[in-house]
Amino acid sequence: MRVSAQLYTVRQCGDLADQLKLVSACGFSDIETTGLHGMTPQEMARIVHQSGLNLRSAHFDWEEFHERFDDIVEVLHLLECPVAVMPWLAPQARPGTARGWKAVSGQLSDWADRLRDHGVCLAYHNHDFDMFGAPGNTPLEQILAQENIYWQPDIGWIVAAGQDVADLLARHADRILSVHAKDVDPQGGSDDRRWRNLGEGVVDWDATIRALSSTRCTDLFVEHDETADHRRTLQTGRSFLTERLGGIG
Repeated sequence: MRVSAQLYTVRQCGDLADQLKLVSACGFSDIETTGLHGMTPQEMARIVHQSGLNLRSAHFDWEEFHERFDDIVEVLHLLECPVAVMPWLAPQARPGTARGWKAVSGQLSDWADRLRDHGVCLAYHNHDFDMFGAPGNTPLEQILAQENIYWQPDIGWIVAAGQDVADLLARHADRILSVHAKDVDPQGGSDDRRWRNLGEGVVDWDATIRALSSTRCTDLFVEHDETADHRRTLQTGRSFLTERLGGIG
C-alpha cells in the first residue's frame, strides 16, 4: 500500500495546477482527482502530466458519469488511470426505498461494464447515509451486491456512522481497491467540525491498516473535508501513515 493524496482536501487552494503544486510540495507522488474541473479531457490530462504526479484513481460524480461518460473514458486513457470512483449522490437524488437503491446499483453496474471494456474498474465511495437501513439491505450492501462494482471505503465516515471498521473491511476484502484515510472525532462537533488530521481523531489506524493488509487495497488517500491548514494536513497525513505502514508486516 502507498500513501497518496486526495485533491478534495485542497479544493479551495486555487485551480487544478495550483492544487497539484501544493500536493507535490508536500512530498506526494500519487494522487486521486475530483471531477473534470470543467475542462476537456485533453486540457485536464495536460495539467496533470505537467505536474509530474501519477493519477492512481479519479472521482466523478453521478452527473458527470451521466452527461460526460465518454470524456471520463478519454481522460482516464490519457492519464493511464485504472480506477474511476463514483463518490456522491446529492440528498435530493437519494432514493427513499430499497427498490430505488436497486435501480441506482443497476446503473452503476452498467457503467462498470462499460468501463471494464476500457480496462477501468469502477468503485463506489461511501459516506454515512448509505450505511444505514435494514441489516443486509443497506444502500452500500445493495451496491456491492453487484459483482462488478468495487468499494473505496471512507474510514472517517464509517467511524462517524458508528460502524465497525474491521468487520466491514473483512466482509468486503475482495472489493476494496483503495481507501480514504480520514480521521474523525464524533464528539468534536457536528458537520465538518468533527474531522481531524490523521492521528488526531479516534480511528484506530494500526488496526485499520492491519485489516487492509488482507484486502486488495493499493492506496491510502489522505483526506480532510474542511481543514484550516492544507499543508499541515497533507504533511501530517503522509508522515503518519508512512510510519504506520512501516510498522506493519
